[in-house]
Amino acid sequence: MQQHRAGESRTVPFRNERYFCANGVWFFETRGGRQEGPFLTKKEMQGELLMYIREQKLLNQTLREPS
Repeated sequence: MQQHRAGESRTVPFRNERYFCANGVWFFETRGGRQEGPFLTKKEMQGELLMYIREQKLLNQTLREPS
C-alpha cells in the first residue's frame, strides 16, 4: 500500500523503485527519466545515488536563494 509523504494530502502518486539490475550491473533512474550507470555492485550504485540526491538538493537550494 502506498503511503503519504510529508506534505501530501491528496491521492498518493504511483511510485516505483528507481534502481534496477540488468545483465549483472546496476543502474538508477532520475526523475527526468535519465539512467545513470552501470555500476558493478548495488552498494556502489546506492552510494552514487545518494551523492546524486545530495547534489540535486544543493542545486535546488541554490536556485531558490534570493539574489
